[in-house]
Amino acid sequence: MSHSFTSDSQDPVREAEEFLYILTHDLKAFARAMRTIPDWIGEDLAAQRIVLSTDAADNLDMLRDYARRLDDTLTALTGLSRVGRLADPPAMHALEGLVTEVCNDLPAHPALSHDIDCGGLSVTGPRNDLKRLFEAVLGNVAVHHDRDFGKLRVTATPWQDRVQVVVTDDGPGIEPALWTAVFKPLATLHPKSETGRSGVGLAIAQKVVRSLHGEIAIIPTEAPRGLSLLFDLPRADGGH
Repeated sequence: MSHSFTSDSQDPVREAEEFLYILTHDLKAFARAMRTIPDWIGEDLAAQRIVLSTDAADNLDMLRDYARRLDDTLTALTGLSRVGRLADPPAMHALEGLVTEVCNDLPAHPALSHDIDCGGLSVTGPRNDLKRLFEAVLGNVAVHHDRDFGKLRVTATPWQDRVQVVVTDDGPGIEPALWTAVFKPLATLHPKSETGRSGVGLAIAQKVVRSLHGEIAIIPTEAPRGLSLLFDLPRADGGH
């Protein structure tokens, strides 16, 4: 597949992001083939009534797992490259509706109780980027929670012409020394084979917030466990 660049050569960041999108898009075709071919091999062997040795079967399963993780990583990097560059037109969105929609799609395990209090506030921005933001932040809570049951709280308050959002959970938390590092692409606190995550989620969250002229950071909490994440978004009514 061939592509041509449409980005302005005067904007190296935009050009790099477009190159990342093209690269990951093309590589995903190879990754998906790598996910499918082991199944074809298994079907061909079964049709010929050939039984693989335990070691050979384990190696085939390992190939499937690595191909899946490669595909997932490329998908996440493609999502990162889309933020801001392939965003929906800015529009007004009820914050509580966005958060509730994403919470309803979180995995069933661990069982997280959702406490959402957005004060009836609305924000302005591209719907797809805002969804990516909350999918990244809330999905991160679900993936890293170390108990069968947990609590997830999302609150929002007006702040000048912005809305400050705080996401708090009662999971294992993150050591303060790593509070900055976790926002870097492909950064994970645990092996990717354990979490099933690519380590791009918080990088996507940061990029969405910064594309909307805000900041995102982990903030101290008095609770013995858990984590609090603070970020700000444009207030739909401009603070009036």
